[in-house]
Amino acid sequence: MINSMEELYDWLFHYNHYSQSWHAFKREHLVEYFNGDMTNVLKSKSQKTLEGLITYHNGDIKKINEIAALGK
Repeated sequence: MINSMEELYDWLFHYNHYSQSWHAFKREHLVEYFNGDMTNVLKSKSQKTLEGLITYHNGDIKKINEIAALGK
C-alpha cells in the first residue's frame, strides 16, 4: 500500500450539514456533484471512514461501490 495521503490525492470531501454526512468524490466529478448528481459520490457520517475506504481500495470507486452494494 502506498502512503495514504497519496491515495487521497484528487479526492474532495464535503460536509453536508443538512444530512449531517460527509461526501467524497473525485475532482473530475466536481460539477456533477454540485449539480446534484450523486452517481460517483461516497457518503458516510465519518470522514475517517471515507478516507479508510479510499486508501484501502486504492481510490477505486468501483470496488468501493461493489462492497457497499453487498451490504444493502
